Amino acid sequence: MTALMNDPAFITIGLLFAVIRIYLEVIQFDFARLPVTQRLMPQEQAQRFHKMGFYMSLGYFITFAPGMLLS
Repeated sequence: MTALMNDPAFITIGLLFAVIRIYLEVIQFDFARLPVTQRLMPQEQAQRFHKMGFYMSLGYFITFAPGMLLS
């Protein structure tokens, strides 16, 4: 697992997904309206779940983007 976290390709793909997730939050995409989310959990729980995903994406971006940009 640690070898995977040091792989530049893995970090780049993770950053790409994090940027897309952050962008969708900025344009106010409603993740709670996705069909899978509607079937699995109530509206307020879905909003909390997707907000946590946003925070994780933001943390990943803050952690790995500076290293990627400076290397």
